Amino acid sequence: MPTNSVVTESKDSWPLGPFLEGLRAEPVSSEKGRATWRLTVAEQHLRTHGILHGGVVATLLDTAMGRAVSTLCREDQSCVTAQLNVNFIRPSWSGETLTITGEVQHAGRQTSVARGEIRTDAGVLVATGTGTFLFVPRPVEGQPLFVKQPDA
Repeated sequence: MPTNSVVTESKDSWPLGPFLEGLRAEPVSSEKGRATWRLTVAEQHLRTHGILHGGVVATLLDTAMGRAVSTLCREDQSCVTAQLNVNFIRPSWSGETLTITGEVQHAGRQTSVARGEIRTDAGVLVATGTGTFLFVPRPVEGQPLFVKQPDA
């Protein structure tokens, strides 16, 4: 369930995890229901034909929207992505700096819906997305969020 307090955190307090650290996306800002990230497209982000890989685009949108949703979590909650839609508007190339924003559109007791955009520094729209996120219980310190179960 969302809280009513405003959340503004230092980007240094955001645990990125190895995947986002490797991607080199940088958190810029976070406040209640909104988050902004930045990425300068580099060679490692490209697919064939020299354009930004669609998986990177999806990851950036998921990250910004998920961070926006996480600002509404109670202290005993975390959030996970349940559904993600991405609309690719135009390609992006190496050297472009992208700004990724996520904004919560609706937050209920169990789920939240967010929308996101990726734009170049010139303001040109690269992609849009929407996502549904589940609020889940935050695990006890040192415990995993989910426990792997044997495949049936």
